[in-house]
Amino acid sequence: MQFLSTEGPFCRDCGLGVFRHMTSSTLVQGWYGYASLVITPITVLINLVRRGKVVRLPAPQPNPYAPSRPPMDPGPRLLQRPMAWIGLLIPIALIALIALIASSN
Repeated sequence: MQFLSTEGPFCRDCGLGVFRHMTSSTLVQGWYGYASLVITPITVLINLVRRGKVVRLPAPQPNPYAPSRPPMDPGPRLLQRPMAWIGLLIPIALIALIALIASSN
């Protein structure tokens, strides 16, 4: 189990891109351990709360004093990413498997 975070000055677009990438990665990689079955949903909820702060960040602005990079492309929304759906199917499949085993006994 590991906890990853990204710090830095973000504009809205860069912050949304990082949020979407890290949350979809958490949904895929976060279920493999007993404690992780509890910690992963909590982590995703914390990320969703922090997303509220990210969307209130200012829009990307060019640096008036130096050359600046273009903002990061935030990419598709979280639920439009295949990794997020795969990550959501993992606990659903696990619950279905447990229900199947429980009903066969």
